[in-house]
Amino acid sequence: MKRILVLLSGGMDSAVLLWLCKKDFQEVYAVSFDYGQRHRVELKYALELGRIAGVKEHFVVEVPVYRSLKGVSALTDASLDVPKGDYPKDEPPITTVPMRNLVFLALASAIADAYEIDYIGIGVHSLDSPYPDCRPEFITSAEACITSASTYSSKTKRRMHVYAPFLGMTKREVALLGKELGVPFEKTYSCYLGTEPPCGECPTCLQREEALKGVL
Repeated sequence: MKRILVLLSGGMDSAVLLWLCKKDFQEVYAVSFDYGQRHRVELKYALELGRIAGVKEHFVVEVPVYRSLKGVSALTDASLDVPKGDYPKDEPPITTVPMRNLVFLALASAIADAYEIDYIGIGVHSLDSPYPDCRPEFITSAEACITSASTYSSKTKRRMHVYAPFLGMTKREVALLGKELGVPFEKTYSCYLGTEPPCGECPTCLQREEALKGVL
């Protein structure tokens, strides 16, 4: 039986991944993270998406360390301004959370190892993302590390997989795939400020709007 644990933020990318996994896997689990993000409202959307998708179990994991890092990321330190407009082109943005995907994958892999789930899904797409931990080389390295540390892999000689099907895709292409899969985009949330309704001016709001043109 093919089983997968999906990293589910509540945003459009992870929602499309969840619906894709519903089609391609027999059992789907979800994990979301409360890491002190100023847009913590996304967890409400993640839980609702998991309910609609009928995941077998939905874990919510607290990651308190990021609350202690001051002056580092505008996503976890309210004293820093979330920028408006597009992402910078030549450096990671102020909304970068250090090693976030590495930490999330490590925690998810502990759950997957305990439940003997050999696929972990993450909705990163590298073509239009400025974040270092969305690159193919990161995913490849993370997969090798998780496999080498896995009790399940040690017992069964089976490899752990980091399933990242959107690598090489643009966010627009992810949105079009979501339309085909029937993803309820109105149940997703993407705003770094964490306001309801979303601000419509931060980089992730603008990127989402551009990707979903003509899709909704």
